This record gives sequence, C-alpha cells and structure tokens, in this order.
Amino acid sequence: MSLNNDTSIINIDFKLPPDFNAPTGGENETVVSVKVVNAKSPINLKDWRHSSLFDVGWTFSFPHRYNEMTVKYQINIQMFHDQQPLLVEQDYFVIVHTAPHRQTLHLSPIGFLYVEVQEPRAIAVQEAVTVSLHDVDNPRCELASATHDERTATSFYLKYDPARVIPGKRYTLSSIENRYHQSIAVTPWQVDLAPVSPKMSARVRQTISRWLQAPLRLFTDAEGKIR
Repeated sequence: MSLNNDTSIINIDFKLPPDFNAPTGGENETVVSVKVVNAKSPINLKDWRHSSLFDVGWTFSFPHRYNEMTVKYQINIQMFHDQQPLLVEQDYFVIVHTAPHRQTLHLSPIGFLYVEVQEPRAIAVQEAVTVSLHDVDNPRCELASATHDERTATSFYLKYDPARVIPGKRYTLSSIENRYHQSIAVTPWQVDLAPVSPKMSARVRQTISRWLQAPLRLFTDAEGKIR
C-alpha cells in the first residue's frame, strides 16, 4: 500500500443508548485504536486517549491516506471508569471506498447490546422476529430475548443483566421468525460481555510471564514416574 500526501478525513459518529449515563467523578479514560487490516499484518494508524467519558454521542476523526483503493479499517474503542471497562468488547470495521467518508457506529455499554437484524422487507407483516442472547455452547442458557415486528426488527439495543454474565464465557445472538421458525441473520455473531480491566490484564500477563519463566518440571518426584 502506498500513502498519498493528500489526506482525506474519515468521520465516525459514535452513538450510545439514550438511557446510558456515564459515571461521574473518579478516574476516566476513553481509548480509541484504528488499524488498517487490508494486509496480512495490520497497520496501526492512530491511538487516541482522552481523560473523559461520553454518554450521548460524539464524532471521532482520523486521516485516510490511501488513494484509489478500498481500505478496511478496524476500530477498537473502550471507556474506563476507575480502570473498569464500560463497553462490551467488540471490533468495529469500516470499509472506505472514497473519502471523505462518514459512518455511524453504535457502541454497546455493558448491560446494552446493539443488535442488527437483516432487512425487514424479508419478514411478512403478520410475522414477528425473536432475538435471543445466550451462551455459545448452551442456547438454553439465555441472558435476554426480545420480540419485534417487521417494522422494528432492523436494529435496537437488547438489554441484559450484567450480573448474570459468566466471565470467560462467549455469548452469541440468534434470531428466528416466529411463524415458520426460520433462522434470520443477526449481528454481532459472538461477543465478550465481561471485558477485563487494564489492571487485571496486566496481572494476568505477569502471572503468565512468571509461569513461563519457572523451571519446567516433569513431575519425576511423583509416585507414578514418567518412563
């Protein structure tokens, strides 16, 4: 990929649910990372940190320096209050054919998951769509569900109880139309609903590092020795 000196701007409008209220006081930070993922190895384009939180919506901009080619950007965003993550861990992808470019990304605070269902024209008026958020390995372990008619089954925030989320578990969305019980495409596919704080991540890395540096033992002092 070749860079072009003529810089165009990509504007991303981040949106949050109307009933989300960012915590006040304490230590706050918003972190945004932008990467180009066209190539085999992602290219870091921008890392941005700001000592505040947003609870309505805001616009984030970054340069588009690639000329006459389609570029796929990966955007990661997280907001922290007293080092605790406030957003569900997700990757957002923005595909730019020409610049300037503007796009809206709906963020999912913990307790709210932004759901996108296929176009409503594929669903008859008399039918309804049920969307379920559940454990990847056990669909019966359901966190939340919602039923929408053909006019509202496009995109919405699905509320769930964060206290029921099991750390380390992956959760997924599924959707069916209720008349013929046919599956309907819905995103996101899989999500991590219990992101780890930076402090916890550092502690985990230190634990792994100590484990890797420890001498390798083959349990030869056990009763049943390896032969």
